[in-house]
Amino acid sequence: MVFIYADDWGWGDLGCHGHPDIKTPHLDQLAAEGVDFQQFTVCNPVCSASRTAIVTGHFPARYSVHQHFSSHASNVERGMPDWLDPKAPMLPRLFKGAGYRTAHYGKWHLSGGGITNAPHPEQYGYDDAAVYVGNAAHVFDGTPYAEMTQDSSAHDLHAASFLSVAATDHTLKFIRDSGDTPFYINLWLHETHHLVSATDEDKKAYPDTAEPQRTYYAAVTRADRQVGRVLDLLEELGKTKDTLVIFSSDNGPEVTHPNPGDKFYYSVGATGGLRGRKRSLYLGGVGTPFIVRWPGAVPAGRVDKTTPISGVDVFPTLLAAADIPLPDAYVPDGENILPLLRGESFTRAKPIFWEWRGNHTQDANWPVLGMRDQRWGLLIDDLSSEASAKGEGAQRIELYDLLADRAQKNNLAADQPERVVTMIAKIRKWKATLPVDPPVTGGVQGRKSTGPKKQPDRATSFAKKDLNRDDRLTLKEYLHRFPDPEEGKKRFPNFDRDGDGFLSREEFVFPKRR
Repeated sequence: MVFIYADDWGWGDLGCHGHPDIKTPHLDQLAAEGVDFQQFTVCNPVCSASRTAIVTGHFPARYSVHQHFSSHASNVERGMPDWLDPKAPMLPRLFKGAGYRTAHYGKWHLSGGGITNAPHPEQYGYDDAAVYVGNAAHVFDGTPYAEMTQDSSAHDLHAASFLSVAATDHTLKFIRDSGDTPFYINLWLHETHHLVSATDEDKKAYPDTAEPQRTYYAAVTRADRQVGRVLDLLEELGKTKDTLVIFSSDNGPEVTHPNPGDKFYYSVGATGGLRGRKRSLYLGGVGTPFIVRWPGAVPAGRVDKTTPISGVDVFPTLLAAADIPLPDAYVPDGENILPLLRGESFTRAKPIFWEWRGNHTQDANWPVLGMRDQRWGLLIDDLSSEASAKGEGAQRIELYDLLADRAQKNNLAADQPERVVTMIAKIRKWKATLPVDPPVTGGVQGRKSTGPKKQPDRATSFAKKDLNRDDRLTLKEYLHRFPDPEEGKKRFPNFDRDGDGFLSREEFVFPKRR
């Protein structure tokens, strides 16, 4: 098993999905040799929550994971734990118990924010791990890139170009070292999360393309090469027919900014015509690529445009493919779609639910709750606790036929009021099964961060200064309520470690002077 999870990679960022310029020959090959599921959705439009669904088979809200893991103070503010509870059902732990070698390489982000006592990947069932945004060996360790900056490598324009290359190096070694022992590997790529970067060598593939597209396209093609390296090794070792390979992405593309000095300037991913982007419950935010190859078991060259599947289905499906039983008393939120992979008849029985507690600053970010039931997709804003089951309290309601209208242009809520009432009632019932948010003190399981003593104060200050809630500070926002603006202008560059003219949450909460 090799599960390749990209980051902020839009549904439209593939040649086989119709992008006119981006070159993705290895992923196109993967699709030609497997199945391209075009009604797949992740379970949350940001990274940590989306990834939680993959490894647990549960909607992330069951673990109070609503957004990305950050500093302790920020997690408390958003009603989140400091990390995914390692006692949760974990896909790698079950594979390991069945005799598989297990590994995780690349982005982690099932903890984050510099919290130094977060569990290591081994506590989740991995035999080996090399990561960034997590508490473990860094992905550059043991690679030719070990001398590069590690404390903020994902925010260093040069180092960011090698994160996925290093993760793939680890993956190839692990596959070779496994010999005849079966393996389960997460290869979680950096691309195309900010900072999107590309070397001069990467950019040679696009000599006539203007910026910012040139850098973005080059980064995508570089990531595609890493997929090719894995496929080539499997072929070299004679393991192609025995290996199930999945490629997907944790959410839709980042919102691009037009200023060349902005960290999102190069984030020009494509949704393939889907509405919304990252942080949105429209399909542009939760609809991502999902390509599965398993020669001899999965029919080649098939495109499924009609079957709704989701991230919570990965857990029961991969276990079924390996003939590993579900844990005792475990109730998956997803379904075993192995028959669907094999090309057999399959009808989804379980609905798919979403909850978005992040910002609502973009036009497409307004939905708080969503549901997919067969072909129907419902989006609503928050329901007050006093509202009746008829939907009172939802100020905005949109209903779409997602098979006939994947672009979500024709709102049918007014035409089908009974369906709306029924679906809202199901959302209410689902919400009632979710846990109360964790306590606001001490982090998960009563543990406290061992980070800097002033971390909670700085995190709170960051939240107050972040006036437009885009998770970064401009100079103007940084100077908000600053007692001496001139002194503030002098201090600002000391926080701005990557020199992009903005302060990320990490730069502000964990300052290091240059």
